[in-house]
Amino acid sequence: MSAPVSAGYLTPAEERIQSGTATVTSPQGTPVAEGQPVPDWDYFTDLTATWPLQVDLPGVLHDCGLSSAATVTCLVTWHSSSTNRRGNSPPARLADGGNQLTVVIPGTEIGGNLTVTARMILAVPDPAPVSPLAATLPGAILWQARRRFTLEGSGSRFPVVATSFADSGLAEGRRALWYLSCTPDLDGSDTGSIRLYLNTDHPAITTMLNHPDAETSRALADMLRHDVVRQLIQTALGCEDLWDDHDHGEGTLGELFINLIRRYFPDRSLADLRSQHRSDPGELEAVIQGLDRVLA
Repeated sequence: MSAPVSAGYLTPAEERIQSGTATVTSPQGTPVAEGQPVPDWDYFTDLTATWPLQVDLPGVLHDCGLSSAATVTCLVTWHSSSTNRRGNSPPARLADGGNQLTVVIPGTEIGGNLTVTARMILAVPDPAPVSPLAATLPGAILWQARRRFTLEGSGSRFPVVATSFADSGLAEGRRALWYLSCTPDLDGSDTGSIRLYLNTDHPAITTMLNHPDAETSRALADMLRHDVVRQLIQTALGCEDLWDDHDHGEGTLGELFINLIRRYFPDRSLADLRSQHRSDPGELEAVIQGLDRVLA
């Protein structure tokens, strides 16, 4: 076991901070704890991370060699493994007793695993610290703890690009809402085969990106997510080399297709779905709408 790394200044004893259960709130409003996958999450749904702390503030200050003249703040930060994007909540003054740390995490900026970290920061140093070993620099981390949440399974996040269709020539430069590009190479990388373009020329898209909590934005994001699923299932059923019992390998487009179809149709074979897709594609699309609960 490796020895603990010294911060170079005094830090509080662990018993001074009683950490509650850190959670992220799923799209259905169900809090999910560490170690549990976030159900039915998609890239256009924001998450809220919440971390309650019960703090003995006088004890923290005593252990750190600080007086009540010092200001300690608390905040919660987040980091996404697949996008490498980071963010944090606004710092709040640490209170003696209960503290509730909360941050809203944009769905368009995350994927893979989500790491949430609670921190106590020395915001204003003590002008006359009790101990010469007390932290003296603003921003010194006095305490922190991390929790990790799984947003996605083995499949990776595919790129989402916001761009002007008029400038790029996508969709003939027309005022489309989005364009899903999918190269059906089953053994190719899933992230390299799929790309979703959002048209920033369309006001509804710019509203969704800039104001994701607006009612119209949530409705549009729901339709977008469903349309991506619909197109991917259609593309998968058009790939004659895609079969239930064939292993295309981890991280491939074939694996993504199989996982997606199994999620929506766990009890139906690919042959059965292909047959329905050929004979009555409208019926199959209506079934997917019902399973996806579009705008429900």
